[in-house]
Amino acid sequence: MIYKKLNKFELSIAISTSVFILLFYLLFNFNYLSNWVDERNDVLTYDHYVKLGLPEFLFNPHHIGFDWLGKVMYHFLKKNGYSGSSMAILQLRNLIVSSLGLALFFFLFYKISKKYLLSLLITASIAFTAAYWMYSQINDTPIIHSVLVFLLFFATLYFPQAKNKYLYSIFLGIFHSINIFFHQYDSLFIVVIFFILVFFDCFKIKTNNLDTNKFILTNATNFKFANIKIKYFLIYFSTFILIVCLAYYYVGVVKIGLTLDITKAKDFNKVEKASYFFNWLILYAKINYWGKGFTNKNLFSDVTTGISTYFYQPQSVNGVKVGFDFTNFFSATSILPNMIGILFIFLFISIIIFFVSLYKKYGFALISTILFLIIYTIFSCWWEPNYREFWVATMFSFWVLIFLVFNYFIDNFKKVKIINSFFIYIYLFLFSSLLFYFNFTGFIYPNAGKEFRKFDVMGTTQINPTVFKKTNF
Repeated sequence: MIYKKLNKFELSIAISTSVFILLFYLLFNFNYLSNWVDERNDVLTYDHYVKLGLPEFLFNPHHIGFDWLGKVMYHFLKKNGYSGSSMAILQLRNLIVSSLGLALFFFLFYKISKKYLLSLLITASIAFTAAYWMYSQINDTPIIHSVLVFLLFFATLYFPQAKNKYLYSIFLGIFHSINIFFHQYDSLFIVVIFFILVFFDCFKIKTNNLDTNKFILTNATNFKFANIKIKYFLIYFSTFILIVCLAYYYVGVVKIGLTLDITKAKDFNKVEKASYFFNWLILYAKINYWGKGFTNKNLFSDVTTGISTYFYQPQSVNGVKVGFDFTNFFSATSILPNMIGILFIFLFISIIIFFVSLYKKYGFALISTILFLIIYTIFSCWWEPNYREFWVATMFSFWVLIFLVFNYFIDNFKKVKIINSFFIYIYLFLFSSLLFYFNFTGFIYPNAGKEFRKFDVMGTTQINPTVFKKTNF
């Protein structure tokens, strides 16, 4: 079983810590709510669409629920006496989701490992990465759908333990359809769900009763019976498709007034025949702006840019570019990239060397996490590799792998003498602290709107964020 049963004490500790994480992240970030406008002015665009309230702008086909949820929150508060800006409410929407997400991440990590410090430090590392922190504060799309797909992944991992798999398959279909409303590209996750629902039994590990130290893979004939379990996938998929199709039909045809007859379609926003329902459905593909990553000769450079900006902002300190430099490991411009590089190298080497042992410990969970990473990495490299926005969801699979590997080493550190739990905890503590310091002093604090501050933990800014512009809404 991937999830362990918690006793009353463990459950109370997990819940109380989760509540603390939720409140701390929510209140701390609200205190420093950002005034930053992203490079593409998306935050202003989405705010404008909410103010307009027109269906043809409010329901972007790639995330039909994003602006709609913001509008619902804003109008509800207006009816109850709120007189402030819509932007603050839209930012608060993202912050609530990201804070709740972190609380659940910790709880689920802890339920898998029963390791308090490991779960807490992994959660802190996620929370203080530049992209997670940034998109928790600004009115942009990445954070909600990324949090949802990560929680969907955790929920899918529970499927083998579910007592009523028919009802749970329906639940996964509903959950995934809601996820799609906040970004279409999470339809990619169908592959991971298919793998787990159909093949989870084929990746169990059994022990020989005569020798408890000897592991035996489940009989390979189980693969022949995988087609029996496809019924669970079909139940999930039917639920998913039904909800998504009905929602998009309602939004596209009823609310916006799109046509199903291409001969009657009209141009809109410089997109040819945009009022044709199926053209609207794949609007970004029709624009022909994204999806060119593999044709770019600088793909590797673009990917490193996308991943580095996921981890830290700004990209320079006092005019000096931040980057790897193992010859000057503790330099202000290299220590964080160096630690990130070590983390990637360690993960890669560990999976290669200890793959069999990791597989014996985690079975289908390890394979599904790697599948998650591969599918989303390919998409990120193809769609827009140099932009951090499309690495937020992808990097969640990286964090799960890091968590699984560290959890394995802590459980087996007596056998693996080159590493132990003390080293892992110290490394993660320093890493999460550096992420906090670098991103807070370099991005969060300089761009915080003073009108929100009730308390302050800094007097001066240590890093000059020269690459950013600060704009008041």
